[in-house]
Amino acid sequence: MDMPAEIRVRRDWPKSLALAAICAGLVAISWYGIRLEPEGSSERRFHSFSFVIFPIFLLFTPFVLYRLIIPLGAPIRADTAGFVDLRAGSKRIPWTEMRNVVRRGAYVSITLNRSFAKDYPWSWTQKLLKSTRKSAGPTHLLVADWCLASTHTDILDIIASFRDGPDKVR
Repeated sequence: MDMPAEIRVRRDWPKSLALAAICAGLVAISWYGIRLEPEGSSERRFHSFSFVIFPIFLLFTPFVLYRLIIPLGAPIRADTAGFVDLRAGSKRIPWTEMRNVVRRGAYVSITLNRSFAKDYPWSWTQKLLKSTRKSAGPTHLLVADWCLASTHTDILDIIASFRDGPDKVR
């Protein structure tokens, strides 16, 4: 089987734009709820709930907009030299630096060699993501398929096709 020189996993633009619109909409609705003068019990609940929702989505919306713009182009790229998820870091990971690649819940978890992971330039978003996951140690790269045009299985197959060769793909 012929393998392409490079595979790029692109964004799913409808999902990405819908997520940004939903976040911005929740900020606007909760801002309205905060400024509302409640008269009935349902309005009081909406007013109170808005104080919870507003700060959460006020912080989350800029993150979603940042991820909509950065990185430019396809976020995930794989070729014969290695793998890179531009959302997690800008440096290409050579196939020889990967010890284990598995799916863990909502993520593809790539275990890197310690010496390589120690010097890898992790993005602030990858550091934040890893801090929320107990299963992600300092040598793990977490790859999510959020708003991508591929699934976890596709990403695992892409990695396997370059790392192990086309004959060993599941």
